[in-house]
Amino acid sequence: MAPGYVLGNLVKEIKRLEMQAGLFGPLSREALVKADIKKGMRCIDIGCGSGSVTRMMSDIVGRSGRVVGVDIDEKYLEYCRSVSTQSNVEFVRDNISNSNLDSIGSFDIVFSRFLFVHLRDKSKAVRSMKRLLKRGGAMVLQELDHSVGSWLCYPDDKNVEALRKVYVALLKKSGGDPLAGRKLYKLLVEESLNTSVDCYSPCLLMGHEPYSSLGWRIMESLRPQIMRLGLLNTRQYAEMHRNLKQLAKSRVAYVTYARFFSAIGRT
Repeated sequence: MAPGYVLGNLVKEIKRLEMQAGLFGPLSREALVKADIKKGMRCIDIGCGSGSVTRMMSDIVGRSGRVVGVDIDEKYLEYCRSVSTQSNVEFVRDNISNSNLDSIGSFDIVFSRFLFVHLRDKSKAVRSMKRLLKRGGAMVLQELDHSVGSWLCYPDDKNVEALRKVYVALLKKSGGDPLAGRKLYKLLVEESLNTSVDCYSPCLLMGHEPYSSLGWRIMESLRPQIMRLGLLNTRQYAEMHRNLKQLAKSRVAYVTYARFFSAIGRT
């Protein structure tokens, strides 16, 4: 497992990532359109995970373009290579916080989603990404912000806030930043990029699959770390997992997920 990534690289986590990608995919596509992505462009996806945005960009830029997916974890890269059928895509291993990508060339679009919440040195990562950016290109950063009250459940269910607290605790213990989303704008402005930012609050309707199950699926991905660090005992974990599964079946409840920030910086 990559250092700092508390959700692991299990098969269940890849399935959860693909499900989550369906929820946030339209917002990522919207940001790429705002960044003026076009056919024939060169794009790079930093922290590509299961590769959903990499494949999206590949479809947009077409055969005349090129897309590179980058991740620190070889197991994710193996999965990406196994499901990708596009000829204009390649996947490479790199740690953007200590990057060796300078020789790979420059790109019209440098993209990253759900990476910065796991990083210790976000400024260093942005500087590495900026070196990959063509003059006149755009950097697109998207991240969640897990502030108090952002995981709102109505009618109230204490298990939702309990899960947020567990996830925030794990992020902090790994050196991550649960409030990274709100900081994207400042990070790009400090690199002298002409920057815009949007904020969204995704709403998950319980009783409507697949997104209603994201809560208990997150918990399953977190289980090894929860148990290792003793944040919950076996009984507490089982009870919370069971209650989140029950909530997912409710036809009257909804949950707002963490705030989703989307920032675009242009050279």
